[in-house]
Amino acid sequence: MQSFEASISVAAPRESVWLVLADVVAWPEWLPTVASVEPHDGNALKVGFRYTVRQPKLRPATWIVTHLEAPHRFVWQARSPGLLMTAEHTVQQSSGASQVTLRFSFQGLLGAAVSWLFGSVTQRYLSQETASLKLKVEGRQQ
Repeated sequence: MQSFEASISVAAPRESVWLVLADVVAWPEWLPTVASVEPHDGNALKVGFRYTVRQPKLRPATWIVTHLEAPHRFVWQARSPGLLMTAEHTVQQSSGASQVTLRFSFQGLLGAAVSWLFGSVTQRYLSQETASLKLKVEGRQQ
């Protein structure tokens, strides 16, 4: 299994970061790596809910929320033949700030090949997403 990760410190309480991160339907408004998020079961983040995410340079994927611990962590997964993609979003409180970590992994028969083909895009997107989240949350604090 090939994994990618990006972390960043955000000068805001965990709950403030979580409000922005967990509002996945609003991601296209502030996240340059996401063109659209279409909810299938409702806008709120809930285990079992599905969202089709469209991103530049990538095929649309339907993500299913598999784990939710608000305001700390959510995990969702997308499948296609021979491939399982898992994205984990974690927010930890850390002395007046929050530490955000985004992890992404490719698994399955095609996991290694897809990871090799899209690894640099994946890492670049994770880095952009953490930086954009920091700007969005810290801008709201002012």
